[in-house]
Amino acid sequence: MTGSSASPTSTNDWFEDQYVGRTQDTPSRTVTEADVNLFGGLTGDLAELHTSEGYARTTEFGGRIAHGMLSLSLAHGLVVRSGHMVGTGLALLGWNAIKFHAPMRLGDTVRARWTTIEKRESRSRPDAGIVVDRIELFTLDGTLVLSGEVAELVRRRPPTY
Repeated sequence: MTGSSASPTSTNDWFEDQYVGRTQDTPSRTVTEADVNLFGGLTGDLAELHTSEGYARTTEFGGRIAHGMLSLSLAHGLVVRSGHMVGTGLALLGWNAIKFHAPMRLGDTVRARWTTIEKRESRSRPDAGIVVDRIELFTLDGTLVLSGEVAELVRRRPPTY
């Protein structure tokens, strides 16, 4: 999340607008074979579990599954798609406590939920603060696929004179 100028978003996601406990669900999207193949090609992770239905049927998963890191990328993308901190986010500082709870399968429709769990002022950037969100990715039937925490540097609302 970068940008040279702050612009208000539809959700007013300035640092001052964040509060612990705020929760929002994102739109959903369906995981396609193209998603899995493109992610494998982009990252070089062409493991048979992701690329060969014949092989994947012999595993405990019973068929091809999407990459765990693809599920993390989709969760982040869905949060951005919801408008959260678009225009006010300055930098992604890090992900912590990432857990993969269940496989994400080709054809699954997933949605993310973010909940703000921490907010603090930046010691080095008086124009920004740090917001930590818990991100969860679910299938439409409610199966938790992934969870983790993401810290972001967020713009403070400019002063008005």
